Amino acid sequence: MQRTKSQAERLIDLDHLLKSGRYPNCAQFAKKWEVSSKTIQRDIDFLRDRMGAPIEYDPHRHGYYYREETFMLPALQLKEGELVSLLLAARALKAYQGTPVAESLTRIFEKLSNLLPDSIHIRPEDLFSRFTFVAPPSMPIEPEIWRDVVRALQTRHMLKIEYKSAKGVKQANVSPVHLANLQGDWYLFAQYEDYDNFRQLAMSRIQSAAVSSRPVSIRGDFDVEKELRTTFSKFAGENESFEVNLEFDQEVADEILSRQWHPRQTATLLKDGRVRIRFEAKGDLEVTRWILAFGRHVKVISPSWLKDNVKESAHQCILESA
Repeated sequence: MQRTKSQAERLIDLDHLLKSGRYPNCAQFAKKWEVSSKTIQRDIDFLRDRMGAPIEYDPHRHGYYYREETFMLPALQLKEGELVSLLLAARALKAYQGTPVAESLTRIFEKLSNLLPDSIHIRPEDLFSRFTFVAPPSMPIEPEIWRDVVRALQTRHMLKIEYKSAKGVKQANVSPVHLANLQGDWYLFAQYEDYDNFRQLAMSRIQSAAVSSRPVSIRGDFDVEKELRTTFSKFAGENESFEVNLEFDQEVADEILSRQWHPRQTATLLKDGRVRIRFEAKGDLEVTRWILAFGRHVKVISPSWLKDNVKESAHQCILESA
């Protein structure tokens, strides 16, 4: 019978034979799995050197055995439904992450499936053809930049970057402290050299990155919970937060109540069917754009300056479309 040549399955079978005291050798096991004796010898070396297996060769029985009968390989136990969930997670992440990490997720989960019992059969390509994930447009990230930023975060070293902003491309030395995915796009939180505050940098705007030999030098403490607590959409910058109070009419009430627009929002359904929603946010531009998308169906209660911003933006849109 044709068998898969997965090393994971060979190791599981080899472990079973060793435990049962059947003294497998390279020639016999290679014939069973239709591979070379050198391949099986590498499997045995892997078990001994990488997995810590107490394997010994018995010259009288011409085969291998476990010197310690209590040795057990690390076990992976997944139900078919759990594997489906993992594979779908790989598909969903690959759809919007825009990083080199996402590209390898499917391959990793395919390898995991080889460790499951023969009674579980899932073809990832078939599974993916029955599920579709359409993510919002995301900003691409260069693989080399992603790797350098992650390496700097892991080793706690400074980064020398070229960053493109509205004012052009500038070089800077920064201490990276956190990576966050906001609405499908990746942002690096970092502290610029000789500054006390932490800034939010779009990964897609980093033109180049090089890991420095200098360790990070951070002034103060970075609190990711505090930084993201009042995030609205993709903006979690250093600006002061403000309280937003809005009122939506009956036509969009169901849509407003059926979604979580902000992690700390409060929504109240009024007797006449209108909905009032309140949350604390940063980023007046992000909030203004979101409000404008609802047109005449929303009214800004407070703050007054936000109400003026929305009116001015709406008026400008009318003038430009006339």
